[in-house]
Amino acid sequence: VMDEYRVDIGGAHVAMMSSIAFEGATQRNKPELKPGNVVFARVIAANKDVEPELACVNKKGKANGLQVLEGGHIIQCSLGLSRKLRQHKSPLPQPLFNHFKSFELCVGMNGRVWVRSDTNKHTVAISIYLKRCEYLCVADAVMTLKQTVRALG
Repeated sequence: VMDEYRVDIGGAHVAMMSSIAFEGATQRNKPELKPGNVVFARVIAANKDVEPELACVNKKGKANGLQVLEGGHIIQCSLGLSRKLRQHKSPLPQPLFNHFKSFELCVGMNGRVWVRSDTNKHTVAISIYLKRCEYLCVADAVMTLKQTVRALG
C-alpha cells in the first residue's frame, strides 16, 4: 500500500504527494509527514481532470533543495512578488544580507514564502520586510526594515 499525502498548494485543488517522492525514499524508509509540515516541492503533473502531483526530487531523482522544511514561518504574498524574489539578480533580498548574518528563504511559485532565521525576532523582521516589499519601493521597505529591527531590539 502506497501512502499519499494531500498538500495544500493554495490552488483550487489540493495536490497529492507520494510518501516515496523524496530522494532515497523506499517503502521501508520514507519520511513521515504530519499535518502542518511545510514541503518545498515541485509540481510533476498538472491536468484539469486530476489533482496536481508533487515530488521532492528533480527529474534525475535528486532532492536539489526540495525537502520538508523544519521550523520557520510562512508568509503569503502575491504571485508577482514571489516571481520578483525568485529572479536571479533580484534587489529585494539584498538588504536582508546587510542586516542579518544567517537566514533562509524558500520562495514558492504559489506565493508562499518560508522564512527561517537564527532568532524569532529576525524571522519576524524578515517577514515584515518581505510583506512590505509588496507595496513599497525597496528604499522605503529598507527604512521599514531598519525601524522593525530597532523596535524588536
